[in-house]
Amino acid sequence: MRYVPINHLRSGQKLASDLVLSRNRVLLRKGRVLTDSLIRKVALLGYQGLYIDDALSEGLYVNDIVSAELKMTMKNELQALLDTTRLNHPSAFRLRIKTINKLLQCTVDEIAHSSQVMVNMIDLRTYDDYTYSHSLNVSILSVVVGITLGLNKKMLHQLALGALLHDTGKMFVDKDILNKPSRLTPEEFEEIKKHSERGYIYLSDYLDIPDSARNTALQHHEQFNGKGYPQGLSGESIDLFGRIVGVVDVFDALTADRPYRKAMLPSDAIEYIMGGYNTMFDPSIVNALTRKVAPYPVGTCIKLSTGETAIVTKNYEFASLRPVVKLVVDDKPSDTYIDLAHDRSALNITIKEIVNIG
Repeated sequence: MRYVPINHLRSGQKLASDLVLSRNRVLLRKGRVLTDSLIRKVALLGYQGLYIDDALSEGLYVNDIVSAELKMTMKNELQALLDTTRLNHPSAFRLRIKTINKLLQCTVDEIAHSSQVMVNMIDLRTYDDYTYSHSLNVSILSVVVGITLGLNKKMLHQLALGALLHDTGKMFVDKDILNKPSRLTPEEFEEIKKHSERGYIYLSDYLDIPDSARNTALQHHEQFNGKGYPQGLSGESIDLFGRIVGVVDVFDALTADRPYRKAMLPSDAIEYIMGGYNTMFDPSIVNALTRKVAPYPVGTCIKLSTGETAIVTKNYEFASLRPVVKLVVDDKPSDTYIDLAHDRSALNITIKEIVNIG
């Protein structure tokens, strides 16, 4: 299978997996042949692209670090949990968190069992469910980073909880400001910035969770160089979980369509994160993230510095920018593979850009 951006989908292409809406409603089944009208419908729902099966991607499989079923259940439970916050029902919030904790334990276990797999963070999400998908992605990827840093199971569970709830305070921010399609005024930005403290206060008042998880909501916008908010903390005075979620939060936000800008490619988002090394972000966490997230996920079509087109078939943690690729000739797969990390003849070959084929 391979991921194809919405504006490059074509009638006749075959869906590689079920397209599931919130509350487990299936919109399109795996194997469904796309038509122009279906593509328009998917676009109107706000999807950025779909996974398809075709001759070009035959034999390729995109690993889910967490099963699709568990992710959907988590997303639905998170939506229900945050709805109780928006409606100011703290007793319902406390009840819901028990289910969330059980699901998080399953999530940590699944990630731990696939800790050797590089993460493909292309996520099929709509504009409307951004808040829930984003929080879930941040939780999953924070655990991946935590495993890479050697955290134990207890700490990973606390990290997963803190990351999942890091944006709780946004439930108290005017949605017109959150979804504004143009630049925020200074006053609106100050209002947005209050979500860190509001989330921390709400979690402190109504939920008995570890301080390390609660502090994540407060500190995830602090920066390693002390230029973040709300307290202007720097270096290791920022809790470890706050430093981890601070990096992951930015990465996932950059790779999502927002009302005011289009999503970045994973490779460009990784480059941005690396640009904040030892300034905005803790360098050890940047190193962990760039080891585990594939800038060019399996199934990505790319152009090489030789002018040839290829599709990514395998990634390496130790050399994330130099995957194994299969050459594509006249929009059809060839039998020629190039291992950019190991082939001596490929030492001078680089990836120039991501392209779309078909």
